[in-house]
Amino acid sequence: MAEWIKDMRLIEADGKALLRRRGLAVPHGRRCGPDEAIEVPPGGAVVKAQLLSGARAKRGLVQLASEAEVPAVAASVLDQMRQMGRQPNVLVEEKVAIEAEYYLAWRIDDVRQAPVMLFSIHGGVEIEDLAEGVHEFVWDPLRGLHPHHVVPFLVGSGADRRRVGVLARFAAELYRMFVAEDAELIEINPLAVTPDGQVMALDAKVMLDDSARFRHRDWSDTLSAKLARMSMTPLEWRAAEQGLTLIEMDGCVALFAAGAGFGMALVDLLSDAGLPPANFADASGGTKPNAFATMGDIIMERAARPDVKAVVCFQTMGAASLKDAVQGLLAAWDRSPVKKPLVVGFTVSRTAEREMTAAEARELFRARGHTVISELDELVPALRQIVGG
Repeated sequence: MAEWIKDMRLIEADGKALLRRRGLAVPHGRRCGPDEAIEVPPGGAVVKAQLLSGARAKRGLVQLASEAEVPAVAASVLDQMRQMGRQPNVLVEEKVAIEAEYYLAWRIDDVRQAPVMLFSIHGGVEIEDLAEGVHEFVWDPLRGLHPHHVVPFLVGSGADRRRVGVLARFAAELYRMFVAEDAELIEINPLAVTPDGQVMALDAKVMLDDSARFRHRDWSDTLSAKLARMSMTPLEWRAAEQGLTLIEMDGCVALFAAGAGFGMALVDLLSDAGLPPANFADASGGTKPNAFATMGDIIMERAARPDVKAVVCFQTMGAASLKDAVQGLLAAWDRSPVKKPLVVGFTVSRTAEREMTAAEARELFRARGHTVISELDELVPALRQIVGG
């Protein structure tokens, strides 16, 4: 069984388990499935559906319940999840008295190439709804972080001076967890301060860097990983088993582009042009010569479906062999029982051309009658000639 999943996002229960392991306070609670007894906390509870997607409260999947109401509310939320076609699991947590709520998160900033802490005194609100008031603290990843490093930032961001100490200690320990767990994002919203001055994470959104999975063999045993695997299609599984990435989408253009960043840019480009992709694909993690052939077979299988009108293969290659990519794609094309119009383009380095030049590659595809483009801005016009619109 492949260990790869397409999005290493944790459900709230798994994220809070990591926090608890680091000694960070979270409400007492228990995750329950449909056939498990519900543990009812004294004084009532918060019942939360355990999903990998967000916006649960807006869909009625987070509900407050009195002590007597907890079993019925939990059953209702579990039933809603079944109706959505989701694996039913809820987190039943104690109610927490709140004196103040904050927003606090650590994330990786790709542009700055550094971890950044986000903080706001307006917790409990969707971060997208905060037009202003979110402050950023950029940290050098080569330095250790201690509470005193963030105190001036918290004070300048408007935090109550009486609470700055506990907030700084929480932020520093959360950063240590962020590094130790190879996280891309840890978002605590709200971060509550209780009447006795304790800081507690009432919610936790955690996303982990999947490329670090080899250091965390336990990740595959989490419910989050199991839920992600259950959501994958057979083609996505085939790609995952080969260490490749495929995400199926609703569209008319099957897409094969090496490199996740460039592939996502092509998804946006085609979507904006009214030519939505039928998939996202990334073979950049495949180092073996047959990686392109394997991905080519999967893309051609996706392309064989009636909703797909054309196939695009646009490769940007720095060190990988262009010859491997070309031969792999042509072999997959030859094996495919259903042929769809193919648009091909290459932007490659001299290193990639060590066995075959881009000009030679283009000629191979032209000789077979495929549409060959030299520049990316030729892609949309070429596709429109094929699929119309």
